[in-house]
Amino acid sequence: MTVTVTPPVRRKVAVSRRVRTLAGLSVLSLALLLTAILAGAASTGSSLRTIGHDAGPQVLATTGLYRQMSEMDALVAETLLLGREYGPQQQADLTLYDQRRLDISESLLKAYRLALDNPTEQRTVESLIEGLGRYERLAAQARLLDAQSGHTAGPPPDHVVGAYQRATDLMHRELLPKAYNLTLETGTIVRRAHDAERSATSLARIAVIVTGLLALACLLALQTYLTSRFRRVFAPALVLATVLGAAGLVTGAVLINQQGQALEAAKRGGFDSVLTLTRARAISKSMHGDQSRYLLDHFRRDTYEHTFLDKARTVAAVESTSLPDYQSKLRADFQGLLGGLTGEDRARLFAAYQKFQQADARMRTMSGEAAIKFWDGELTRAYESYDKSLEELVRRHESDFERAIDSGDGALETLWRLIPAGLAAGALLVLVGVWPRLREYR
Repeated sequence: MTVTVTPPVRRKVAVSRRVRTLAGLSVLSLALLLTAILAGAASTGSSLRTIGHDAGPQVLATTGLYRQMSEMDALVAETLLLGREYGPQQQADLTLYDQRRLDISESLLKAYRLALDNPTEQRTVESLIEGLGRYERLAAQARLLDAQSGHTAGPPPDHVVGAYQRATDLMHRELLPKAYNLTLETGTIVRRAHDAERSATSLARIAVIVTGLLALACLLALQTYLTSRFRRVFAPALVLATVLGAAGLVTGAVLINQQGQALEAAKRGGFDSVLTLTRARAISKSMHGDQSRYLLDHFRRDTYEHTFLDKARTVAAVESTSLPDYQSKLRADFQGLLGGLTGEDRARLFAAYQKFQQADARMRTMSGEAAIKFWDGELTRAYESYDKSLEELVRRHESDFERAIDSGDGALETLWRLIPAGLAAGALLVLVGVWPRLREYR
């Protein structure tokens, strides 16, 4: 019988090669784990920047544009309705008008920056800028004719009303629809970023788990081979490398998941709520403007009553056939833009909104100077109380939005600071752990 003996040199080469291969696979798998974590972090980080620091705030700015423009037109109607005996209040309205014009300019500038890569949105912004210039000329003409008439409180002369009609028609038929569409168009940027992030986060989580388990398998295989081949129970450096690899896997998956949760909270609990409430507030401001236009323009009273009803149904919808029917049937189970509110927020806001509608109903039973005094007093106070409740809700959800973004940013910062260092140290420890064994074969 012939016995074949493996030459010692060949055996040493084979062992050395296996150690190098397992060590190389361990280092490579740790590199793949790091790559998966960083790629997932980069994707969710990009979405966080888009929603939290770039497109999100600018979209909310374009939502405010609708309200600012509505208020601008309502202030013109107020100055024309008040008459010469309300001189100080007229001047205060004109000062606020100038402030809203500045606010609109800033909002349009933000919208234009956001639309740099979208020619359609750029044209919408440019059209709004041009249209607002035309509106201001028409509004200035109406104010000049009103000042020349010197009328007392109440509807101004017909030629003044006619000049205002041209201005408000331009605002409501052309400019406000464009402002609303601009918000819808820019909002798609946030929705796309959110949808892309959800898909990217899911893929990143799977990639991290797969590469992490692969890294642990390679490290354990290397440790097992060295233990069995060299009859040593543990290699401390490799044990520590395995611990760092496991920590990288768990921490990376947790932080990427935390980023995804933060972005989800920012989008649904913050951004969406702020967008809805801001739209409701803008439409409500336009409703209040319809009340002053109702008193100002006796030619279009029925029209302004009907538009008031349409806007009221948008904000808080109930089945109704007319404005008096709507106001009598208004109950706490309403739907519409504010229908998603729950609990104490819903109850408090409904109470304020109902008082506003009740005051409106009383105003429409009055006429002449009595109606104007009631509109300027109790009705405006009811609206301001309702608007303040809305504003508080908007600010609270804005805070929720900012906290969610800060949480995501914090997770991203922790990820970039700790995980690369930990996995790099793990790779170095693999080399430190196998180097003494490889020296035995030199």
